[in-house]
Amino acid sequence: MLIKQRLVCSILVIFCWTSILLCSTPLRAQMMGGGHHGMFGLGGQDGFPPATDPASLPEPDSSGAKLLRRYCDQCHGLPGPGLHTAEEWPAVVARMKRNMDQSGMMMRLMHHVRKPNKKETETLVAYLQANGRKTVDAASLPDPDSPGAHAFQRTCSQCHALPDPKQHTAAEWPATVTRMTQNMRSMNVPVPDSATLERIVGYLTQNAK
Repeated sequence: MLIKQRLVCSILVIFCWTSILLCSTPLRAQMMGGGHHGMFGLGGQDGFPPATDPASLPEPDSSGAKLLRRYCDQCHGLPGPGLHTAEEWPAVVARMKRNMDQSGMMMRLMHHVRKPNKKETETLVAYLQANGRKTVDAASLPDPDSPGAHAFQRTCSQCHALPDPKQHTAAEWPATVTRMTQNMRSMNVPVPDSATLERIVGYLTQNAK
């Protein structure tokens, strides 16, 4: 009986120390993915894209944006609505909710994971769909045989379907391309040279909404 009690005590001590180590900021940040795409299935290739700046969210003061900030950056960096298309977002949100429901004891020791209720989920999905990435077929691109269109297709199709040039204004596209370039570096995706990037930006601004 004494040996059994000592064994139980030893296991409890090891478990407690493991929990303390996992809750330390550096290791916890590493496990959570640090940035945009963490351990809950939003993974990129070899790394993680940077988190979205909350101020850059569409309609940042809307209920949907507030719910996105409240729930979606608990376990990974804040994802932008443009990460997925409107068609993809419902399944992605459902998968994230399953991950939250299935989070184990170790996750609960790290922090309490808040989960959206049914109404909040509907509001969140509606916001993500309204602001999701709008795509276009290569054949439907404006001036599809131009050097800019070819550079755009080669570069942007490496990570996702081609975004519609009319998804952003001419003033918005340069910053969007810069952000995508940062994402590519974070995920170890080949980044085109500066001349190609300028060609892409020129093409997108010329055909923006």
